[in-house]
Parts: sequence; structure tokens; C-alpha cells
Amino acid sequence: MNQKTIVIIGAGVSGLAAGIYAEQNGFHAIILEKNPSVGGLCTGWYRQGRYIDGCLHWLTGTNEGNDLNTMWKNVGALDEETKILQLDSWGTFDYQGTKVVFWRDLARAEREWTEISPVDKKQIHKFFNMVKDIMSVDLPLSAPASMLGFKKTLKLGFDVINVWPSYLGSMKMSCEQYAKKFKSPALRWALTHVQPGAGNLYSMVFCYGTVASGNGGLPEGGSKPLVERMKNRFESLGGTLKLNSDVLRVLVRKRKVVGVILKDGTKYYGDYVVSALDANYTMGHILLKQYKINKLDKRFNDMKKHPAPSCCLLAFEGNDTDIPAPYSFECEPMYVGGDLISHLTIRNYNYDKETFVKNGKTIYTVLIDQYSSNYSYWNDLYKNDIKEYRNKKNQLAQSVLGRIVAKFPQLKGNLKILDVSTPKTLNRYTNASRGAYMGFLFNHRSNMFTHSGFVPGLKNFVMAGQWMQCPGGLPLALAEGKFAIQRICKLEKLSYAFSGTKIYAKKNAN
Repeated sequence: MNQKTIVIIGAGVSGLAAGIYAEQNGFHAIILEKNPSVGGLCTGWYRQGRYIDGCLHWLTGTNEGNDLNTMWKNVGALDEETKILQLDSWGTFDYQGTKVVFWRDLARAEREWTEISPVDKKQIHKFFNMVKDIMSVDLPLSAPASMLGFKKTLKLGFDVINVWPSYLGSMKMSCEQYAKKFKSPALRWALTHVQPGAGNLYSMVFCYGTVASGNGGLPEGGSKPLVERMKNRFESLGGTLKLNSDVLRVLVRKRKVVGVILKDGTKYYGDYVVSALDANYTMGHILLKQYKINKLDKRFNDMKKHPAPSCCLLAFEGNDTDIPAPYSFECEPMYVGGDLISHLTIRNYNYDKETFVKNGKTIYTVLIDQYSSNYSYWNDLYKNDIKEYRNKKNQLAQSVLGRIVAKFPQLKGNLKILDVSTPKTLNRYTNASRGAYMGFLFNHRSNMFTHSGFVPGLKNFVMAGQWMQCPGGLPLALAEGKFAIQRICKLEKLSYAFSGTKIYAKKNAN
């Protein structure tokens, strides 16, 4: 049979996954990436000879025996040589000297929380029961919801029914609302600072449960080696990767996409095109605003109801200490991106000594929450006065360094600034709308969101990536890359091969 070609725009996790699954299902995949390296938002970089991880804090799917783990292994992100590191906790939250720790050992965490606030004992017990309930439900990522099949759908239904009170009680409640149930100021502070404040309770509990169960471990080496393994897997299957290839727009004939043209004029033709980019960038640039998806458009244009998380990420080198990762603490208030920030979260990377500790020095990062609403501040600075933009970054680094040293005097005199990235940095390198590093935050005001990836009125074009399913992140980027190929297989009436070596799909007998 004639082998068909799929042109894939973007070599992030979703684009690489789409390429791998395309090759395994009998297509030839060509991935076009604008940058000189793969990874997209799952990336790391070097400053002053030190490696900075720009993405991974945990990776959902590190436990054996679930769909996600099978997928990570199939695309090569995890292999037999990949060591999975498990941190002792999901974070320590220091409120006026009282330390609230989200231990992986849930019994220990519940016991310590109760010691902090005996009067909240009943509510604390309910919280940890909720964590146990929600962590028992596996993500159904073997296929898009419309293609799950009866058995998978039935199993998911039973799983959710079994934990329905916890599921329903957390889905429509913000962390701020939930924290009010506790009398302890320290517990309230921890519960409202453990994740970006605009998120909902379910999202927070799910993440905590993922880490507590061991299914949210950390691959040694971090983000860059993970995506390099995916790249190697793709190329070993026969896929074609073109770096430094910035796509300008799609080529359309009679409302059918037939290929793409790069900014340098080079054209690539294919039977299908998959855009694994930020969905807003795809609609506004790759499709030239000629095709509209109302469901997505509403979310991108309502930042208040559908905020997207961004950040300023600061990296330092300093003496190796016993500061646990991550550690959140109150600090002297300061304005960042137009918002008043009164706490910092520092991450000590010494848990991965092979990668991040050299000559007694470790890497520290501080991630300061920003949102889509903060993007204009950084973007305007960058466009109007690049010198002032750089000055603001340096001032921010000095302000944060001073606050770290005030909290941890042992770092005084040996903490060196390595790098500062902003929401504009994320936008410049990945075309991420408003500098977001994830999709829309799953909050108590918004409903569950999924999209098929198809564009009304346009044939042979599919969108992939984390924006196709709320709240985004690496697991959904991986899944949506696979889903795009499953949808194409269905259009081609091909039997879909889930994993394994390169398998050419055959026409479905039916």
C-alpha cells in the first residue's frame, strides 16, 4: 500500500508523540520545529555552565501498570535505564514558623496536621480521605473519549461512582473556599498556596494524590533528556525531523490542507497536517484567522473566567543545603508583573545529585506565579524598551535573592544569579499565548473541556497539544498527540496499533 505522509508542526511532547504514533501506524511523519532543539515547553537550558530545568516538578505516569506509563514507555520518554526519583513530600509550607508538609506518606501528613491543629482533626481526616479517593481513579487516556469503547467507559463510570462524593465535592470548589473550613491559619495558608490560586480543589487534590501514590515521580536528568529520548525514538522509527524550520501557514486547496510553507519559503506537502502548537497561535497565524473554533475562542478571550498559568522562573547556584524541595514561605511583599507577591517557593534540586550538584553547589529555582493577565506587562516592556525589560528582570532577581537570604541566612554570600525568564520568554520560544506554560486552569467556575482537534470547514487538518483538553500539562500533551493519530486512523479506516515497533496499519476488514 502507498505510505501516506503526516506533516506535524512543533516538536514538543505532543508533536513528538504524534510523530512516533504516526510511524507506528504506517504513516511517514515529518516534524517541523522552529527552534534548534526539541521539547517545546518541556525543556531545560544552560547558563554559566549549569543546567536549568524549565519544566518538570513531577511526571504523572511513573507507576507501572497504567495507560499513561505504557504511553511514556512507548514513546521512549521512560526506558529501562531511566531512574525514577521520589521526593519525600509534595511541598513544605512555612506560615509564621509553622511548617505544614504535604508528605507522600499520607498517614504521617495527617498525623502532623492534626498535631498542628487538633481542633481541625475531623476536617483533616476528610481531606486525606478525599486524596485517597481521587488518587484511586486512573486517567482514561488509551483513546479519545468518543473512541474509548464500552468496557473502558463502563470501568471509568464505576471508578468515579465509587468516589462520587469526593469527586463532586471538589470539582466546583476553589482552594480558597475549601480552606475556610479549617480553623488553623497555617493550614488555610498552605491549602491556598500549594498551587496557583485560581485552580480548583479537585486539581490540587489530584496532583497531591499523584505524587503521594508514587505515580508522580521525577525521571533523573529532568526535562531535556526526557524529550531527547523521545526524539531518538521518533528517528529510530524512520521519522523525519527538521529543526530551525518555522512554519508560516498551511497550504489549502479547495478547503483541504495539503501541506505547509515555512517562513523561508520552503514547502512541505502531506496527506494530513497536525498542528501541535498553542491552539490560539494555530488559529491566529497558521490558519490566518480564516477558520474559527468558537469553543476555543471563548476561552482565550475570557481571561477572568479561563485564566492560564504563566510564571517568572529564576535560577540560582548556591551551596548545597538541607532546604527541602519545594519550600514555600512568606516574604516582604513586592510587585511582579503588576501583581503584589507576598510569598516565594524555592526548589532545591539536590535530590538529583547526578544532574544538579557540582563541587558542593546545587541549583535553586524560584517560580513566581503569573497569569495570562500579567503577560501584557512583560510584553509591553520587551517591545517598547528592551533595556528596561532586562533591568526589570535583574531587579527582580536581586529582590528575590535578598528575600531568600533573609529566610535562609546560610546562603548569604554564596548565592549566584544564573537566569531569569518571564511570560514573554515562554511566548518568544514556544509561541505560547500570553506566555502560558499550561492550558486553561481547571477552576471552580469552568466546566470540563475537551476538543476533537478538527476545524470546521477544513479537511485533513488536526490540532493536537495540551490546549485540546483542560487543564493541559505533559500527560495531556502526550495523550493528545496520540489522539490526533487515532483520529486520522479512523478517517483512513485503519486499525490502530497502540504501541510496539513500527507496524504498518492495515485496512479494516469492516
